[in-house]
Amino acid sequence: MTPQQLIERLEGIKDWRLTAQEWIAVGDVLDSLGAVLAEGDDAKAILVLARLEPLERAGAARRALARLGAGRTPIPPQQREQRNHLIERLTVDLRSPEDRSQGGCGDRGTAE
Repeated sequence: MTPQQLIERLEGIKDWRLTAQEWIAVGDVLDSLGAVLAEGDDAKAILVLARLEPLERAGAARRALARLGAGRTPIPPQQREQRNHLIERLTVDLRSPEDRSQGGCGDRGTAE
């Protein structure tokens, strides 16, 4: 999965409407994704992102209803910050492909 594909998946999270418990699960996935990106393991990144699929379906379905309903909220600040940080890390990867080709994918996301 390319950094651009990851960015596109992460950008969609901003439109989801989830329960507090679901947002906690999203935060856990984002934490895991950050660790996997630091390892540079694309296969693991795909597995971690797969954990978002049920939440993505729930978030998109609720968004399509055009109403929040009880307990459904937009992305909380903590998860928004996690998401933004990951997008920033991936954007750096897109800007410096020659760095990745010299150091391998294991260098992805290690600069902080």
